[in-house]
Amino acid sequence: MNSKEERKNIIIGSLIVAIVTMAIGYAVLSQQLKINGTANISGDWDVRMTNITEGTPSNSAGATVTATNVTPAVIESSKTAKFSVAFKTPGDTMEYDITVSNSGSLDAKLSNVVVAATDDDGGTLELTEENGINYEITIDGKSVEEAKNDVLTNSGGHSTIHVKVYWDQNATAVPTNAIKKLSVTLDYEQA
Repeated sequence: MNSKEERKNIIIGSLIVAIVTMAIGYAVLSQQLKINGTANISGDWDVRMTNITEGTPSNSAGATVTATNVTPAVIESSKTAKFSVAFKTPGDTMEYDITVSNSGSLDAKLSNVVVAATDDDGGTLELTEENGINYEITIDGKSVEEAKNDVLTNSGGHSTIHVKVYWDQNATAVPTNAIKKLSVTLDYEQA
């Protein structure tokens, strides 16, 4: 055989080996990398109402104060407070401060506030001036919508929820039932 043919065969053989090697290398490198394992995340969720204080009743109309707290304000569950207020004259006001504390290891933020009212017989009342029920809620001095962006930090963060329940001083109609039971429920979610 002549040396030109041998060189040609060596070059062709070398090219075939190179192509096969590149094909195998491409196949190995193009496989998906799969990682199997387990990740553990630990944290304690402990956001709750821890205290409720009753403020002094007042009458914004300047009349003698006749509003009374019928039964002590209570924290019914870790996230619901209940009040029972009796109004006798327009302008009567009762105020409460609720402390919410985060003793857990996760930050929290307010997601929802639900306020419900019932009359003395347990019937649901609309929260309207026509029924003599008015309320205002502030959280650390902010409206509920503004406070939804605030983070209640873990391990000791707290907020003060101020609830004002009142009978409009300009009201001309007497409520059908002067005793109003109000519940305030605060829902928090992980921040």
